[in-house]
Amino acid sequence: MAELERVVVVGGGVGGCAVALALRHAGIAVEVHEKYGDFQGRATGFSVWAYAIKRLLELGFERERLDRIGREMVQQDIYSQSGEPMMSLPIADASATVGAPSMDVDRRRLQEEIVELLGEGVYQFDSEVVAVESNTDSATARLADGSEVTGDLVIAADGIRSIIRDSFNQEPDFRISPSDVLEGIADFDHPWLHDGHHAQVWARGRRAGIGNVGDGRVRWFLGGIVKSDEGDIDTDEMVRRVDGMPEIVGGVIAATDPKQIVRARIAHAYPVERWHDGRVVLLGDAAHTLSPFAGMGACSAIEDAAQLVEQLTSPGSLDDAIGAYVERRRAKTFEIEKRGRRNEWMLMTANPIVGRVRDWMLEHAPDEKRREIATEMATGE
Repeated sequence: MAELERVVVVGGGVGGCAVALALRHAGIAVEVHEKYGDFQGRATGFSVWAYAIKRLLELGFERERLDRIGREMVQQDIYSQSGEPMMSLPIADASATVGAPSMDVDRRRLQEEIVELLGEGVYQFDSEVVAVESNTDSATARLADGSEVTGDLVIAADGIRSIIRDSFNQEPDFRISPSDVLEGIADFDHPWLHDGHHAQVWARGRRAGIGNVGDGRVRWFLGGIVKSDEGDIDTDEMVRRVDGMPEIVGGVIAATDPKQIVRARIAHAYPVERWHDGRVVLLGDAAHTLSPFAGMGACSAIEDAAQLVEQLTSPGSLDDAIGAYVERRRAKTFEIEKRGRRNEWMLMTANPIVGRVRDWMLEHAPDEKRREIATEMATGE
């Protein structure tokens, strides 16, 4: 077992929070350095599949906290551009085999709950790391204020624009999707969302998803209506551009505070070649910026965290532990990115012939295939 007394985590997003939680659970002192001064105002959400929720529970995230971060996804329903149901996936049944629910989650509330669990002083806001250095038996992070923090290991979870990754790798060859994604959280209700149902609309060149996150709120995303190279559009224009899609899509946009709608560029890449430099290790988006069309970004960061700490606390040297983590996670995240690229073509097609074939396949998928898809998502396999 690697002898670790203190670990420094760079970046306080989902991956940074998860690995800090895992280290705390293993009895290793940890501190998290987050460059921003808060959890960044505007709220967004994502789906966290059962295998990643189970990881959080195993790391000390109590079950009673789950209702504070989101709501269980019982079934995912996919609708056509005209609002006709095409496929329903039995998510709860598949998740039951894992022993944890799949959920739609409020990102900010998940971070807040983990920070509370970590205890006072562990998570440090306004603490920007600008450089790291690995030595024989330690690693040091230099902060923007000129101070330094040293640990037995530095874990870089500083996201898609990771300065630490780029210090010992070439910049990833990012693939930029032709349209940006819009996201938000709103007070909203609709019959399609009752009883734990998550609704998706697969239209021609456009796709939306909406799921409950608790307290009468939903998280939503919408892709395909704003080109990546065009300027900002207001809410009225967003609603106009979803004309022809089911009214739930325009309704949730209109219900969202315009100042709280997030527009994000879709940039993704295959895992980088080098995941560590001595005692500096990459995790999450810093190592693999996965396509959102695979639907596994947050889950993969949580799984990274769990597997890294599993290896660090297993018999063997530090080098062996890091090597095993990298070998397992690079191979898995490569496959996830490859699947995401295939999915993007299918999910976002504007070709009417391809779209009709896709819709027919969804409508006529046998029950066995629906269970298989739900199981793949819930288990992460």
